[in-house]
Amino acid sequence: MTLDEFEAIRLADLEGLYQEQAAGRMGISRTTFGRILDSAHRKVAELLSGGRCLKLEGGHVHPAEAEEPRGITRRQKETIVKICVPVTADRGLESPVSGHFGSAPIYMLVDVETRQASALSNSRAVHEHGACRPLDALAGHDIDAIVVGGIGAGALMKLQGAGIRVYRATAPTVAGCLDAFVRNEAEEIGPGGACGRHGHGHDEHGHGPHEHVPAAALPTRS
Repeated sequence: MTLDEFEAIRLADLEGLYQEQAAGRMGISRTTFGRILDSAHRKVAELLSGGRCLKLEGGHVHPAEAEEPRGITRRQKETIVKICVPVTADRGLESPVSGHFGSAPIYMLVDVETRQASALSNSRAVHEHGACRPLDALAGHDIDAIVVGGIGAGALMKLQGAGIRVYRATAPTVAGCLDAFVRNEAEEIGPGGACGRHGHGHDEHGHGPHEHVPAAALPTRS
């Protein structure tokens, strides 16, 4: 096994990095990384099934210490593939992030690995007080996580109860949020993340005092 193959399998399988991240660490294209990783996996399979010895070739290496992830754990990265970002207009990855989940006119569905985006119209953008149904709004699409500028406590609990993680948006566009997500800089909103009062005229209402996770102070483009 070459040192490149060893490094590829270490980054992908041990550190749990996405192929795009691992390729960046190695200074190669994602396509090249995928080819190297496939070769490494094949050699490991041959080793396990044929009782062979593994020999590393290619020179001397000095492994660097692995960076500690700041946001998403390796386990989370393995399971989060599709994210949803509520936006105010359909401009693909350059779509502006909406400040609220339930009242956003469009949901941008993004594949974290391929960066392919598709727009989903929010048919429930206008709903009566106390009638936000986030799972209905997503129309049964398979979503692993939501990145949002602001969300009410009721919608937050419903999404988390369905196994969908919710993260706070830290950029003004879908592309910026996706980049932060890949860099492990996404901040997950926990069950107790709702704060403050939430009055009429917004979204995700519940009965009684309305708590709301406030919209993040999203930076604007200069």
